[in-house]
Amino acid sequence: MPSEFLQRQKNDFFRDMTSFGSLWFYAIFMVFFLILGDYSSFKVLLSGFILMYFAVIIIRSIYFKNRPIKYNYNNYIEKLDASSFPSLHASRTAFLAGFFIEYFSNLLASAFLAALALIVVYSRIYLNRHDWKDVSAGAVLGALAYFAVNYIL
Repeated sequence: MPSEFLQRQKNDFFRDMTSFGSLWFYAIFMVFFLILGDYSSFKVLLSGFILMYFAVIIIRSIYFKNRPIKYNYNNYIEKLDASSFPSLHASRTAFLAGFFIEYFSNLLASAFLAALALIVVYSRIYLNRHDWKDVSAGAVLGALAYFAVNYIL
């Protein structure tokens, strides 16, 4: 049936798009700038990474919120991962979007990056990993981290 085919394509699209907010995708950019010798960009990305993770660890240690599809956990690290608020995917995505919008300083690139960031953030909801509160808080955290890092460095 065409509707089943389209549904599978839609599911695959959002599953693939969510990768753009992953830890590994973010780490690839850090390594890329390090290899290129662009140490100032590397420093911004690394500082943002540390700031976002520090904030999320503190928030999730104080306030636990189950994901829409609950994760089981047996220890502190697993409990941090099982908590959905705020979304680290959304934080990393917002940070990278802000970073690359400034890096390229191009209206078309900025529009593309903003649209990509919105798709990645929505993918977390579509895949039942987060709700609107989680991704909104994560995006705000990522944006605040980006601005904080740029004022500090």
